[in-house]
Amino acid sequence: MDPVSAARALADEMFPDASYALLGGGVVTGSRTPASDLDVVVVADGLAEPYRACLRRHGWPVDLLAHSRTSLGAWLERDFARRRPVLARLVAEGVVLADRSGGELERLREELTARLERGPGALGGAALDRARYVLSDLLDDLSGAADPGERAFIGWNVVQETARLALSLGGRWEGGGKWLLRELRAHDPELAEALLAARETPGELAAVAGGVLERAGGRLWEGYRVAGDVFHRPLRHITPADLSGATAQSSGMRRLAAVSEATTGSSRLWMGQTHVPPATRSADHHHGESETAIHVVSGNPVFVFLEGGEERRIETGPGDYVFVPPFVPHREENPDPEREAVVVIARSTQEAIVVNLPDLRMR
Repeated sequence: MDPVSAARALADEMFPDASYALLGGGVVTGSRTPASDLDVVVVADGLAEPYRACLRRHGWPVDLLAHSRTSLGAWLERDFARRRPVLARLVAEGVVLADRSGGELERLREELTARLERGPGALGGAALDRARYVLSDLLDDLSGAADPGERAFIGWNVVQETARLALSLGGRWEGGGKWLLRELRAHDPELAEALLAARETPGELAAVAGGVLERAGGRLWEGYRVAGDVFHRPLRHITPADLSGATAQSSGMRRLAAVSEATTGSSRLWMGQTHVPPATRSADHHHGESETAIHVVSGNPVFVFLEGGEERRIETGPGDYVFVPPFVPHREENPDPEREAVVVIARSTQEAIVVNLPDLRMR
C-alpha cells in the first residue's frame, strides 16, 4: 500500500471522528529513504491526553502524534521557541488525510506557513554571545585533543554548533539530526558541504568554523562574562490590598493574582487566590501546560474531573491540598448555600493559563 493510502487507512481506523489528520515527513518529500516511516499527526476531541506512539500498520512503520487542539497549539509554540519547528512543518506541509474542521485546518496551515517563511529572526545580544563562546571553547578543545575518540566527538560538536550558528545568523530555523543538515543545505549548501568534507580533519574543520565565527563577530572566550548574582535581589511583600484581578478568569469564580510578572516580576511562577461564591460552580476549564497546586483556605470546594469517561468528585475542606496535572479539564464547585470557598493556587508557569471549555472532554 502506498504511504498516503496506508496513513489514511490508519487515521480512519483509529480516529474515525478526528477533526483532522495529516501525513508529513520524508515519505511525502524528495528526502524519502528505505527506512522512512509515516509521520502522522491527528487532532481529535475527547483524548484523555496527547501522546506519541510508534507502531506498524499496513506494512509501514508509523510515528503517530495524537493531539487535542489545545495540546497541538502548546507543542507548536514549544518548537517555535526553541527554533526547531518540526511539528509546524508536518502540519503546514503535510498531506491532508482527513479534514472535518470546517476550515480550521486551512487557517492553521496558512498561519504556520507564514510563520515558517518569516523565520525566527537573527540571533543577537546575549544569545549570540553564548553561541560564539560555545563554538570558541569547542575549537580550543579540538586543537588540544590528542585522544582520537575525544577528537571525533569534539569534532562532531563543532560541526553541529557551526551549523546552528550559521542558521541563527541568517535568521533561519534549526533542526536536529538529519534535519539540521537539511536546514543548512537549504540555507547555505556550500557551507554544508564544506563542513561535511572537513569533519574528520581538525585543521580544516577549525578553518570552516572560524569563518562562520568571524561573521558572528569573531571568537569569544577571554572576557566572556554572564551575570550570575542571584543572591542580592530584594524580596517582595504582597498584601491583600495588592492582589490583582487582572488575570485570566472563568465564569462562576474569581481569580486574584498575588505573585506574577506584573505584580512581582516573577518569571516562572504564578500564585494567587480563587473565590467561588455559595452554591456556584465554575466553567469547565484547564490550565494548559501548567501544573497547578491548590490549598483550601476556607469552605468545602469540590473538584470535578473525568476518569474513565465518568465524572469523579473530590470533596475538600480547609487545610487540604489538590494537584491538577497539565491539560486536565476540571471545574470547581461550591455546594455550600451560605459560605464562599477560598483556595490559594500556585502554578508552574508564570502565565496564568486558563482555557475555558464547553464540557470536561479534552479538546
